[in-house]
Amino acid sequence: MDPIRALDEQIKELERTIIKLKRARNSFLNISKLPPEVLGQVFSWNVIPWDDFGGLGKRSHNFLLVCHYWFEVSSHTPDLWSFWGTTPEDWIRWYPHSGTSPLDLVLDGLDYDNDGHLDTALRNELQDRAARDAIRQVHLRAEDTELLSSIVSLLTTKCEGTRTSSVESFALCNYDDTTVDVSDFFSHHRFPKLRHLLFANCTISSWDNLASRTGVLTTLDIGIGYINTSPTTSQLLSLFASNPLLQTIALDRWATPFDDSRSSFRVTLRHLKQLRLIGDLQDVFGLLHWLDHPKNMDLLILELDDCSVGGVSQLLGPYFRDYLRGRGKSQNGLEFGLYSTHNITLHVRDVPGTSCFVAITVGLREALHREARERVVLDLFARAPWEEVVHLKVDHNLITIGNIYPRFPNLRVLAFDGIILSVVFPEPDVNDGALLSLRHLCLTELVVDGDDWSPLTTFLACHASFGNRLDTLDMTCSPHVDSATMEVIRGMVGEVKIDCQGPPCIFGTCPDTW
Repeated sequence: MDPIRALDEQIKELERTIIKLKRARNSFLNISKLPPEVLGQVFSWNVIPWDDFGGLGKRSHNFLLVCHYWFEVSSHTPDLWSFWGTTPEDWIRWYPHSGTSPLDLVLDGLDYDNDGHLDTALRNELQDRAARDAIRQVHLRAEDTELLSSIVSLLTTKCEGTRTSSVESFALCNYDDTTVDVSDFFSHHRFPKLRHLLFANCTISSWDNLASRTGVLTTLDIGIGYINTSPTTSQLLSLFASNPLLQTIALDRWATPFDDSRSSFRVTLRHLKQLRLIGDLQDVFGLLHWLDHPKNMDLLILELDDCSVGGVSQLLGPYFRDYLRGRGKSQNGLEFGLYSTHNITLHVRDVPGTSCFVAITVGLREALHREARERVVLDLFARAPWEEVVHLKVDHNLITIGNIYPRFPNLRVLAFDGIILSVVFPEPDVNDGALLSLRHLCLTELVVDGDDWSPLTTFLACHASFGNRLDTLDMTCSPHVDSATMEVIRGMVGEVKIDCQGPPCIFGTCPDTW
């Protein structure tokens, strides 16, 4: 066959193949063939926020302009119109389209300037929604007490007697210096569907009523802030008891400790996954004393103010020990982290990952010297499951190497940050081959007095004397080491990592990397 003719045939065949592929692609991508309910769901991804206070993006409703079919599908998809945006200006523009769809009312007043004005038609619409019990979510955040109070007032029915409410989620975050009173809103409704409740800087005088009007809460987040009508421990426990499905509790201070005379009043929350309590040591443990909760929660955060060393030993140490024991052994071991600024913070998590995370921050009322702060740390560690700890991270000279030796027999990774070498590595007293499991030592932003590296070299020599050669010594952002010292270190360590050391040697004799 003529080569040119053969080439023409191949080109034609290729063209026919391309046409077939285009037809197949067009058939596959023809979105008009999607069922209306699927197409409506696709549209909803563009207009319904992914988080509590997410707003409408630019050109979010442009799908209305594509074709008549898309417009018709959108008009008959109620959920597309349940969200009016996050500003009063958005609300005014979009509420006429909402029809009878349940309302997700969202206000984010932190990112724009406004005068808090709501026009008469919008106010009437909000009141009508409340009267028809057609509100699904209320998420309001602003630095404007007057605006927030006005909106809550509009959502509060004026009818006498208790009404049922379809609200599934209520979050009100006020960042102003005064508080928003939500007492009437929660005294005029029952909340059989309310699952998420969040307050920040709000006043409520009906805590007892709230306990009797809810029953399916899964999230309770109360940021007391400036509230002068804080719930008592007794009222909180009543609220917990009436909502046994609670999975997340976050409380930022409350009014008074619980009355010990009611010793039989204990609350069991079997579904609790996350617990965060912020307050004085006595108040926090006054609440924990009456609360039975799982020891395998995903998250436990305690932020304790005004603690004495005796209080840490008496209350926090035993609770921490019992909590970790109740969790059972971690399959991969535990990671401990000790951090200090003005407080002492202890982090515990499973290794690897964060399937369980414990954070305890202790605000000490005394200005303690280093030995006393170490005593507090050791009290936290008292009778903890040391054999499970395989990673330990410490900063700010909180514990010396001598107090680590006998406590963590299976430690594989030890990391120090911002420590003084001579303080954390004093003359070691090594017994019984301690830390034989240690493989990696990390010293970040180390402080070395007078270029004296002997505390480290002595430690490494003692460690090596038991036949344990470290795999890695990482000294990121630490002072330069002279060549002779580095040769000694290299003889006792498999690999030395040095990065961003400074200041550089003025004589040019210190290598940058080893």
